[in-house]
Amino acid sequence: MIRKWISIVLETVVAVCAFAGIALSQNFLYFTTQSNLWIAATLAAFAVWQIVKMFKPSAKDIPEAMWRLKFVFTVSITLTGGVFCAVLAPTGPGAFGNAANVLTHVVVPVCAIADLFVAKHDAPDFGIAVWALVPLIYYLAFATIGFVLNWDFGNGRNYPYFFLNWTSPAGVFGFGGGEYFMGTFWWILVLIALVFGIALAYAAILKRVRGGAADKTATETEVVVGDAANDAETQEENASEDGSNADKDRQ
Repeated sequence: MIRKWISIVLETVVAVCAFAGIALSQNFLYFTTQSNLWIAATLAAFAVWQIVKMFKPSAKDIPEAMWRLKFVFTVSITLTGGVFCAVLAPTGPGAFGNAANVLTHVVVPVCAIADLFVAKHDAPDFGIAVWALVPLIYYLAFATIGFVLNWDFGNGRNYPYFFLNWTSPAGVFGFGGGEYFMGTFWWILVLIALVFGIALAYAAILKRVRGGAADKTATETEVVVGDAANDAETQEENASEDGSNADKDRQ
């Protein structure tokens, strides 16, 4: 019960902070904003569903598809936080001095990841790592269309992030200096590998943690069943001995 309440609190924090950060930034063309919307909507639904289930046990359980969606979007928001902290923030002085940046790139990812491991549910199969790539592939296509159609992603740029600038000094397949030390194609390969790796790592950790708990429960059940069987056998033997003693007395 405590874990369930912790999960609800984390999900509520994610939803509130994500929507607050989006309201402050008001730019829906970035992966940051879209991934925050995905995870906020999903975890808000989880929080409401869990609360209803607690007060109305007869309510339906959360569908398996929703748990998978939660996993996929948690991987996406992990990418948002990781890329910002490791790649974007170092090239933008004062990045952490902006409330919207801190909420959408730090608070939301940390709480969403924490909730993934706090919430009680069966560990996903490793095949889910493929589905975790879908949001990234969608956004890569979205950003490329925006580049071709010359959308304004901010400050007159037709690309959202420097590594998705198809006409950068490094070009598509080339290499250069500074932040453009490699072309867009190589950045895309890195992002795909990163998302796939995060998904596999999360699935492995969940299998280890929740699988271990399941094994422990199974072992405890076996012990209980074994003890019950032994007790029954002992009672049977005692009954047989009592019967034999009674026969002897009659003789």
